[in-house]
Amino acid sequence: MEKIGILIDSTTLTRPDIAIRPFVKTADLKVILDGEEFEEHELSKEAMLEKLHSAKKMSTSQPAPGKFLEKMEEFHREEYTHILVITLSKEISGTYQAAMIARSMIDFPMEIVVRAPQVASFGVALGVGILCEMVERGASFADLVLRYESLFRDATLMFTLADLMNLFRGGRLGIVSALLGTILRIKPVIEMKEGKLELVKRERTNAGCLEQFTSKIKAFGETHKNVWVDVIQINRPEWGEKLVAAVKNLIPQAIIRITDYLTPVFYTHLGDEGFGFAILGE
Repeated sequence: MEKIGILIDSTTLTRPDIAIRPFVKTADLKVILDGEEFEEHELSKEAMLEKLHSAKKMSTSQPAPGKFLEKMEEFHREEYTHILVITLSKEISGTYQAAMIARSMIDFPMEIVVRAPQVASFGVALGVGILCEMVERGASFADLVLRYESLFRDATLMFTLADLMNLFRGGRLGIVSALLGTILRIKPVIEMKEGKLELVKRERTNAGCLEQFTSKIKAFGETHKNVWVDVIQINRPEWGEKLVAAVKNLIPQAIIRITDYLTPVFYTHLGDEGFGFAILGE
């Protein structure tokens, strides 16, 4: 009889209902703030936001393969037979590669499938939540992997930020572009394309960003029957509410979640103000 577990990285923990499942384990990424290392679970939201505004140098790092191996060994001791490992996009982190190395090191019988969708953070969490429900209903491992492929095939994630300085401080953007964008009050529209963060549009207002988001959501709804949307707002509740209202109008059948939290790794790179969405469909 199959006993199925799900192993994720800590950037997926943008919602509390995932980690409480007994069959879910997590490998932590690290945040380095002014030379001091923290695993993501060691920083509360309040502590991270305080450091976000006081730290002069910030960076992040992937889990070592040993972290994934440790979790796989825990699953083995608990008599799990099949593990689905889901990490953030391999185009923006070495986390997927670390999980693959760990899988190659196991010396016990266990079927382990490692996947990295072309989204990250709350976009991964949206699909993982659906897969957790399948495990609870007793789905087979083969069906779980097939559903993963179906859910994430067209996964889309877009967002905007209050400014670009955290992308610079986290090493994701040059200082000239960051300063110009901030001084000119440009609102970047960022989309994950083929697993990478890309600046696809520059808007002068949040209303312009909202228009870009609704255009993408409308097109997605026209090609998918079943749709799941996670609207994220970080200190931008009014724009989150407007985006939720737009989704309900454009895709009445969509299942909508609202997220107001990022894990420390993404606070480091994106800052603490912005809004956007992730969308999955079948």
